[in-house]
Amino acid sequence: MINEADLAELDSTVLTGVTVGIGSQILVFGSGATVLIHCPFTSEIQGRKQEGHGEDVTTSELLFDYLNCQVTSASLEDGGILVLKFEGGKSLMIIPECNGLESYVISTRFGICPVAVV
Repeated sequence: MINEADLAELDSTVLTGVTVGIGSQILVFGSGATVLIHCPFTSEIQGRKQEGHGEDVTTSELLFDYLNCQVTSASLEDGGILVLKFEGGKSLMIIPECNGLESYVISTRFGICPVAVV
């Protein structure tokens, strides 16, 4: 289960890398934390929303606009939605699928937190 300590590992750190693979995309942060995405996500930059999916490599380009940007807040909303707000008014919402399968995984120095919604 994701707790405040896990979210704090994402807060005020910089997105330093995006690893793109078949079936998932991984956000790598300067703090050492990672978020592995297997589910839909929504990118919002300058009021423009675009949708992607962690299993669709063609939508990985949406994540590249966040590289080298600092996270200004990390929060968990109802339904397990992870919201990352970045400097410059950018935001990224990672939206778990309600299929009982692992949708995304947050890894921090405190442990590994898979998110699955039934």
